Amino acid sequence: MTNRNPALTAANIRYLLVIRELDTKKRGARCIDVAKALGVTKPSVTTMIVTLRSFGLVTKEKYGAVHLTELGREKAECYVSCLEFLLSQFENALGPSGANYRNAACTVLTELPEENLRELYRRLGSQEQ
Repeated sequence: MTNRNPALTAANIRYLLVIRELDTKKRGARCIDVAKALGVTKPSVTTMIVTLRSFGLVTKEKYGAVHLTELGREKAECYVSCLEFLLSQFENALGPSGANYRNAACTVLTELPEENLRELYRRLGSQEQ
């Protein structure tokens, strides 16, 4: 059973964003590459993939690459846009990028209600046009 509208944790978001970053050619992301990018073990990645799959955000065949679903890609795009905005605000207020800015921004995103996150994403998209 999948939960199509899950409340994601900061860790869920970090994994989702790394999978998106690694899947540049739509060939998927290998678990070992996700582990290396996040500085975690491969078993940790495997456990998180099970969670993200239960949310309907990724697919993975046995011994295969991880792919974002349509829902996963939509959420990742929303989080990337909002994350980049938050990071720029942190840098403007606090100076050059600190090592913890990304983790802090992911945590902030988890605390925003879904409707506020969508509204922020919509507004950021309209500013780019």
